[in-house]
Amino acid sequence: MNQADPYENVLRLLSGQPAPARKDQTVALVIPPSPQIPTPGREFLITGPFEGLTSIATVVRKLGYGLKVVDCRPAGNERAAHVLAELKGADIIGLAAYCDSFAFLEEMTAGIKQAYPGVTLFLGGPLVTSLPQLLLEKTSADCALLGEAELTLIEFLEAALGKRGGDLSAVKGMALKTPSGVKLTAPRPQIQNLDSLPFPDYTVWPNYRDIVKNGQVIISTTRGCPCACTFCYKTIPSLRTKSLGRFADEVAYLKRTTGFDYAWLNDLTFNADPKRALGAADILCRSGVKYHVFARVTGMTDEFAAGLKRTGCLGIWFGIESYDQGVLDRNRKNTTIAAINRAVEISARAGLQARGLFIVGLPGETEDSLKKMYDYIKTGDFIPLVKYLVPFPGTAVYEDAVKTGRIKDAEEFLRKLSVRRAGDFDDEIVNMTGLDEALIRGYFHDIWELTRKKEPA
Repeated sequence: MNQADPYENVLRLLSGQPAPARKDQTVALVIPPSPQIPTPGREFLITGPFEGLTSIATVVRKLGYGLKVVDCRPAGNERAAHVLAELKGADIIGLAAYCDSFAFLEEMTAGIKQAYPGVTLFLGGPLVTSLPQLLLEKTSADCALLGEAELTLIEFLEAALGKRGGDLSAVKGMALKTPSGVKLTAPRPQIQNLDSLPFPDYTVWPNYRDIVKNGQVIISTTRGCPCACTFCYKTIPSLRTKSLGRFADEVAYLKRTTGFDYAWLNDLTFNADPKRALGAADILCRSGVKYHVFARVTGMTDEFAAGLKRTGCLGIWFGIESYDQGVLDRNRKNTTIAAINRAVEISARAGLQARGLFIVGLPGETEDSLKKMYDYIKTGDFIPLVKYLVPFPGTAVYEDAVKTGRIKDAEEFLRKLSVRRAGDFDDEIVNMTGLDEALIRGYFHDIWELTRKKEPA
């Protein structure tokens, strides 16, 4: 195992004993609006309190700084127009950088710098982690926190507001805007022990009362993913786990502070370790919490599915993506058609509602593979969800699209993602296949119509 970062011990100590209050120094965090149409059945995942942002804001509060969280999602761009006034008085301002945020980040960082020229402005999140040079060159941000940011945040705030007088060059895990261009500091190791993370403090959100009233939270037992699919960005690559004891304590804490009775398990592969996963499920069950999970079709067994059903699982989401073995292999899914069939059948036998996620237009897609997808969705015992392929920055598909000239201008591509609605027939396609675009759109339309018919009322 790699040596742990020394700031991991600082994080662990903060979890048990927060730093003294220093309310004269304030950190503001801004969540951009999104153009996306919420996925049926998963609306809460893009409208609820994001797990990553909650963790970052919790660390800021544990460090004793004043904190403002400005969430622009509920009212979209209308809300964004009022952000500048709310940021008054902040010493440091951070903006979340998601793949559909580029246009907002351009405009908002410019506005912040004009209104508050002395403020330190940073970005964090998957987009800037994938394209740090482009984001810092094209926005007015001063710097960026790359990858998993809790440890970097501690050292960054210490340097920016503390004894180092604003010198960030020695802070690991950052991208810095300098007179000679964008510079990357030494990489930051990932957190080795997830138990060192503080429990998520949902009171950081301005709509905390609505969260409590809603009764839902987003929670996870792991971070990272062991897989290497071509279309999935992995800014947090290695899989690490919380101990079951820590998870039980976290669930108990959230029950006390939010009273939640429903959880979205945000693990990318909940069944990576089935025995441990069922241990986490038992903890939720004993706490009176129903839940949904995301799982791989490989490794599904009747015993595991029955355990989920027994402990209150209301449904399981599978990333099926394609029903053609050649397409699966081309995109490094490391699964088989037989495993897909088996996982769906096992879920049905256990009485679990299965949902299948599909992508139209993956590399290797053919008319035959699209027909297979259509036929399987039509007859399969699951609720489908289909989207066009998007070559997100940080993915192998994105690198291939740039290399082959399908994406000629990265900046222009990010602008298009800023208005992409995700699931709309008219979304622009980056065609990574040899098929005619009209054929791809035709199959997408037909498959989408099937999903409407199979969606519960």
